[in-house]
Amino acid sequence: MNEFERQIREAIAAARTGAKHAEHSLTSPIWQAKSSLSSLNGILPRGRSRPGAGSEDEDEDEPEETADAGYGESGEYGAPPALAAQRNWRSDVGGRRTGVERPGVLNGLWENPYIAAAMPLLLLVERLRSQRSVTLAEVRPQIVRELQYFQQHLKKQGKPVDDIDNLSYLMCTYIDGIFSARQTPSPEQFNLSLLVEFHRDAWGGEDCFEHLQKYMEAPQQNRDVLEFYDMILSLGFEGKYQMIERGPVLLMDLRSHLNALLYGQNPTQVLTIAGTESVTPRRRRVKAIKILCWGLLLALVAYGITAWYLHEQARKIRSDILAWVPPEPRKINIMETLPNPLSQILNEGWLEVRKDPRGWLLIFTSDGAFRTGEAQLSEEFLKKRNIERLGMALAPWPGDLEVIGHTDSTPFRNNSANSNLRLSEARAHVVADKLRETTNINQTHQRDISSIGRGESEPLADNSTDEGRRRNRRVDILWKIGQREADQAMKDFLESAPPTTVAPVPATQQ
Repeated sequence: MNEFERQIREAIAAARTGAKHAEHSLTSPIWQAKSSLSSLNGILPRGRSRPGAGSEDEDEDEPEETADAGYGESGEYGAPPALAAQRNWRSDVGGRRTGVERPGVLNGLWENPYIAAAMPLLLLVERLRSQRSVTLAEVRPQIVRELQYFQQHLKKQGKPVDDIDNLSYLMCTYIDGIFSARQTPSPEQFNLSLLVEFHRDAWGGEDCFEHLQKYMEAPQQNRDVLEFYDMILSLGFEGKYQMIERGPVLLMDLRSHLNALLYGQNPTQVLTIAGTESVTPRRRRVKAIKILCWGLLLALVAYGITAWYLHEQARKIRSDILAWVPPEPRKINIMETLPNPLSQILNEGWLEVRKDPRGWLLIFTSDGAFRTGEAQLSEEFLKKRNIERLGMALAPWPGDLEVIGHTDSTPFRNNSANSNLRLSEARAHVVADKLRETTNINQTHQRDISSIGRGESEPLADNSTDEGRRRNRRVDILWKIGQREADQAMKDFLESAPPTTVAPVPATQQ
C-alpha cells in the first residue's frame, strides 16, 4: 500500500466514523483524494454506515443507485439523487434566496454540436467564476439542470452514448475543480460533487486524460470530441497534471500534440485574411413583420391626421367654390371683329382684308406667290407656310371659303384667247387644293371650299400703271360668314310656304 492509497482509506474511515480529523486528510494537495472522499460519502448509504467500521470494508461490494440524468415521469429534469436538490431548488443560502432558471437559455452559435450543447453550462460557470462569494450549494440546482440539458440535447441528436458520458464526465470534473479551488471543503459539502452524483466516480483528474488518449488514437473520427477537450483545456483544466512533477510542461506537450492532430492538416485561418460570413439573426422574420405592422399602423395614423387637417383647411375653399358664379363667356362677333390669329397674320404684310357683305375678303398678291405666267406656288412662298398658317387661323371658326383668281389686263400668251382667265382659274384651284390638303381647316367645322377665275374683269387699280397691274394680279379668299345659315333659312322658308293659287276670271268679265 503506497502513501496515496493510505490517505484515501484514512479519509474514508474518518467519514464513516464521523471523526473530526478528516480535515487533515482532505488538505492533501492531491485533487483526487478530495474528490474520492466526497464521492464515496455520496455513494455509501447513511443508514447502513456502521460506527467503527475499518478501512477493510472498502473492498466490499455494496449496491449502488445509478443516477439517471434524463427526464422523470413528470416531464421535469432530474432523477435520484438530484431529484431532492431540484425539488428544494429555492433555499436560504447565506441569507439569499436563489432560483433555478430554465436550462439552455444562454447559448452560442457553434458548428461543433458538443460545444454548442455545452455552451449554456460553460457560460453559466464562467459568469459565476468571477463571483467569489457564490458557493456550489447556491448554484448547484442550476448547474445540475444544465448538465442534464447537455446530456439530453446530445441524445436527441443521436450522438454516441459513450461520447456523451465521457464529455459529461469531463464537465463534472472541470466544474468540481473550479469550486473546490475557490474554498476549503468541509464534510457538509462532500455530497455536492457533480462527478459522484452523475457518474459514481471520483477519479476524474486521471480518467479524463485516459479518455482523451483513446480519442487521440483516431483523430479523424473523433474530431468534434477532440475539439471539445481542447476547449476545456484552454479554459484552464489541468487535472492530474496540477499535482505531478513537471505537470505544466507535460500538459503543454499534450496540448501541442492535440493541436497538431486537430489543426496540423488544416491550420487555423489568420484573422487578417479571414472572410466575412453573413449570419441571419434569430427571429429576424418575426422582427421584420413586427416592424412592418407598426410601420403600416403609423402610416395609417399619419394619413388620417393629414386627411383631417387638409379637410379642415379646404373647408373655406369649398365654400368659395360653391358660392362662385362663373361669368358669362365673351361673345365674339366675327362679322365685326377678326379673330386674334388672323390679326397677327395681317401684321406680316403679305395679306390684307376687306369687309364684304357676305363676310370678309382676304387678299394676297400673286407676285410673291406665283411666277409670271405660272400656276405653281413658288418655293419661297411654300417655305413661309403662309397658306397653312392661314388655314389654321380660320379652322376654329365656321364659314365657307371661295378662292377667286385675278390677273391684270396684259395677256401672257399672244396667240391664246382668254389666257388670263384660264391662268386665274388655275391659280385659284391651286390655292384651294392647298387649303384642303395641308391644313386642318375642316377638322372643327365642315365647310365648302370652291375656286373660280375672274381674269382681268375685276381690277382693283388702273392697269395702265405698273403699280396698278401689280395690285390687280392677286388671289382673293372670300370667307362667307353666316352665308350657309342664311341660304338654309331662305330655303326652309320657301319650302314651308303654302303654294299660291290664281283664281279663274269669270267669263262675263273677259
